[in-house]
Amino acid sequence: MTRLHYVGLAIASTIAAMAIMSSNADAAGGDYPSAWQCDGQAKFNWYCDDEKPAAPAAASAPKPADTDDFDKIKSADEMREMLKHRLDVATMDPTPANIKSYIKLWQFVQNKSAVFADVWRRDVWQDPSLDYSLKRPTNNVAVHTYDQARDSDQDAQLRALAEKHGLIFFFRSDCPYCHAMAPTIQLLAQRYGIDVLPVSLDGRGIPGFPSPTPDQGQAATWGVQQVPALFIASKETGDHAMIGSGTLSLQDIIDRIFVLTASKPGELF
Repeated sequence: MTRLHYVGLAIASTIAAMAIMSSNADAAGGDYPSAWQCDGQAKFNWYCDDEKPAAPAAASAPKPADTDDFDKIKSADEMREMLKHRLDVATMDPTPANIKSYIKLWQFVQNKSAVFADVWRRDVWQDPSLDYSLKRPTNNVAVHTYDQARDSDQDAQLRALAEKHGLIFFFRSDCPYCHAMAPTIQLLAQRYGIDVLPVSLDGRGIPGFPSPTPDQGQAATWGVQQVPALFIASKETGDHAMIGSGTLSLQDIIDRIFVLTASKPGELF
């Protein structure tokens, strides 16, 4: 038998075996999924859509425990959260029960605050280093004494400043507030013997300062944006500081000069 004859027999045997397998599958009711279907439906675009995973359930924020056993509260944050929760509930649904629930916790918080305030004052009374009223008195007798001492210090400070410092008063002749402030500047100069240099932005005088120095750009250099404006300056160095703008009372001017020249930030506040 030739080699070609053997090859023919092998092919015939393979075809016969495939036919028998197909026949057996049909007889057994076998159903093999087609490569051209997705879940029993015809495939489109030559691919099947991937199954999308289900979205995870959103975690709900834990709600504060609804209990009147407030001794179980372990932190200030927990207490604030519970109070806010009860207030929100009572606001959105103002039933007697919800409002009563909020009031109970509110009273608990008030009691906590009262104990805190009471312990605070007891500690302050017994430790002078904690008593701020020793630096800035609060009762009438101490306040009066403090003010007298401060006034004495202010007078001494301004008289000492007058020796080497002067005031620069910027104004305009058509400014009613400048007219109103001029007598105050004169009184200050007379009381403490401090020199005043009047500077007119429009070159004209006002009652009390009839012959001012015309402004030659000094106002702009010093940042004067409105009048009246008052500065204190050193006669020796030319260093200067603004006391204020607008109409100021005599005591306002004295207080500001004293704070700016004789105290550190926070010392007299």
